[in-house]
Amino acid sequence: MDRESEADDRLTELGRGLKEIHEAQQRREDDLKALHERVGTLSEGFETLRNKSNKLAIGVESVGVATEQVREDLTRTQSELSQLRTDLTEFRSQYERDQSVLAAQFELDRITEDWQRRFGSRDKVRSLARGLVRKLTPKLVDDGVLSTDNLRLFVEEHLVHDPDFWLAHATLAVAARLTGDDDRQLGAMGLAQALDLGKANLFFSLAAARMGDHQRAGNWMDGYLQDAVHPDRLGRDFLVVLDAVASRELGDLAHSYARQVMVRWGTEAAADGMASRASVGRWKPHLRRLLASPGDRFASLAHAYDGDWTQLLDQWRMATVTTCTLSYLRKEFPPPEQTAPVRGRARYAETAIDRLIGHLEPDEAALHTRKEALRRFIKHRGNGRAAQEEHELHQETDAEVMDFATLLDNAVFKPSQIALGDDARRLALMLVLPNLCAAAKELVAASLRHRPREISIEIDGWPTLLPTDPAAPVDARALAEALDADLLTRTEDEVDAVDRNLARRIGGTAGGLSALMFAPFVLGGFFLMLMLLLGVVAAVWGLLDVARVPAERGRIREAGLARRQRAQHQLQDVLSQRIEFFAEWNEHAARLPELCAWEVT
Repeated sequence: MDRESEADDRLTELGRGLKEIHEAQQRREDDLKALHERVGTLSEGFETLRNKSNKLAIGVESVGVATEQVREDLTRTQSELSQLRTDLTEFRSQYERDQSVLAAQFELDRITEDWQRRFGSRDKVRSLARGLVRKLTPKLVDDGVLSTDNLRLFVEEHLVHDPDFWLAHATLAVAARLTGDDDRQLGAMGLAQALDLGKANLFFSLAAARMGDHQRAGNWMDGYLQDAVHPDRLGRDFLVVLDAVASRELGDLAHSYARQVMVRWGTEAAADGMASRASVGRWKPHLRRLLASPGDRFASLAHAYDGDWTQLLDQWRMATVTTCTLSYLRKEFPPPEQTAPVRGRARYAETAIDRLIGHLEPDEAALHTRKEALRRFIKHRGNGRAAQEEHELHQETDAEVMDFATLLDNAVFKPSQIALGDDARRLALMLVLPNLCAAAKELVAASLRHRPREISIEIDGWPTLLPTDPAAPVDARALAEALDADLLTRTEDEVDAVDRNLARRIGGTAGGLSALMFAPFVLGGFFLMLMLLLGVVAAVWGLLDVARVPAERGRIREAGLARRQRAQHQLQDVLSQRIEFFAEWNEHAARLPELCAWEVT
């Protein structure tokens, strides 16, 4: 009964458990059903959201395309604005330049009017002066073609407008000379000289030369050179005058006066000893640049010379100053062509008088400079920088001034840096030649003073001394025998040294034979074979020394023979080049009198 009750209780509990399980399962199914419903609802929401997302993506893509289009439009607009800004800036700059050019043009017109008002008559005077100094003018006056009265009245009319212009009085003097009015001529000359002594004297000299009166031209030129030319300030105008004088276009008298004045300038520059030495020293660098170089003609002597070959060669080169200077002078100043001068030709004189007549006075210079600056500014369309560069270029060209020493320097050694003709360069050379001779003397004296009496020579370790006098006797045979004996002795010493390696011969042979004889009684197996091998090698190494000695001696003797032959050949080259080297040294130095006696033709 008890067991049945327990079974019933268990079944009851089992039933209740099953019921609870069933209820729980029912609740889970309800929860699953609710969850399923929620998932369905959520799926519908996701689907709706997906549709909205797709629509949004399409909208975003459309906005992106529109944005890119806007960006491109903005970039294009920005580029167009930049170009417009650049165009506006250029337009504004060009407008400002145009306004500046227009203002410059107005200023140029104003200055030109002022110029014409103040100095317009001077252009007419200059034109008249050019006509009066022509060689044809006196003939026109003599033939009655040109009325001297009207000519004088015309000049006097311009004197009323500008009585301070020296050229007007000088022109009146020339006109008065044509009419034969000596009093008026002298008075006009005095007034012209009082206003500008240098220009007046130069004008009268050039005018007289154009008329063929070289006596008067020389006298006026002397006054110009004495009073109006400073040797420390020689400009381009003087160079043209110097060309005219040097080519004797103003006659022999003017040439003589010019030479005397230039000699005086040189003498004054070298008034004391220090200045004189400085004057001579000025030309040494030029002469040094002319010195010759022997190249490799004395290579054997240079290789054997036991000393500073560069220093010895420099002293040799200093002696070549005579030959090299003569060659330079003959090349740069050849004799002029012996041709008859062309009648009536006065190339330099014409240029000189044209430059003198056209030279602006100080009161004109300021306005002229302003006018030229405005013209360049207008020419370059308002580009101030380009106008300034052109102005500076013209200024450098026009303002070329040098002292007398620089003029001589350029005329003789730097002709490309100075605008001088051949005759003017010859005149400069006449003044320079004494200083060139003195400078060459100092170089030659220094060259000979530093030349040793003997030079030390070393050929393959064998030293000897040789005299620098090429005429001094040298026993070449005795030198060759001494050199050969020295090299032969050294070769035999090397041959004998081959015999002195007894350790190899005795030690190697004895050690090897000992190993071969006693090893079989002491060792066995692998060590025996090793010891026998070492014994054979040692014995062979020792015995080979017997054959090596004769071969090594033969090789040394053959090398010694070739060495002696090379040394003998080098010795003969050295002896020959010694004579040539020092003979040329003497020949160059001996040409010093020829250089000092050289004259400009």
